[in-house]
Amino acid sequence: MINEDISNRTVSIQFRASKKIADELLRAMKTLMAKSKKAGGLEEYIKQEGNETKLKDMVKKGQLEEIEVKEPELKELRKELNKHGVKFSVLRDKETGNYNVFFQAKDTKVMDVAFSRALQKAEQKYDKKQSVKKQISQLKEKIKETITNDKVKNKHKEQSL
Repeated sequence: MINEDISNRTVSIQFRASKKIADELLRAMKTLMAKSKKAGGLEEYIKQEGNETKLKDMVKKGQLEEIEVKEPELKELRKELNKHGVKFSVLRDKETGNYNVFFQAKDTKVMDVAFSRALQKAEQKYDKKQSVKKQISQLKEKIKETITNDKVKNKHKEQSL
C-alpha cells in the first residue's frame, strides 16, 4: 500500500514538472519566433545576436586590421573569435577565393590568441585526415599483397579397401 502511494505521488510530481518544462519551452520558442520576425527571419536574428558585425559599422568605430584566411581555417577562426568575444567581419575575395577577416585594432592581442588556436585546430584536423589516408593506402597495399599469394588446394581421394 505504502509503495503504491509513494509511486503515485512521484508520478504525479514528474507529470507536473514535465508540464511546467513544456510550458517554459513553448514560451521561449514563442519569444524567439517573435524576435526573429522583427529581425526579418531566424538567420538575420542570429547574425544580429552574434559577434559578426557589418564592415561599415566597424569602420565608423575606428581603425581596422585585416587577416587573409583560407576556407578550412575560417570555421575554426569563427568559433574562436566568438568564444573570445571579438567583433569581426568576413568578406570573400572573388579573385583569389580566400576570405578577409576584419577586426578592430584594439582587439589585436585577443585576435592573435584566437587565430593561433584556430590554426592549431585546423592543422590537427588536417594531420588527422592525412594519417587516415595513409592508413587506408597502407591497408590497400597489404590487401594487394595477400591477393597475389593465392593458394591452390588439391584434394586427393584415397582408395578404401
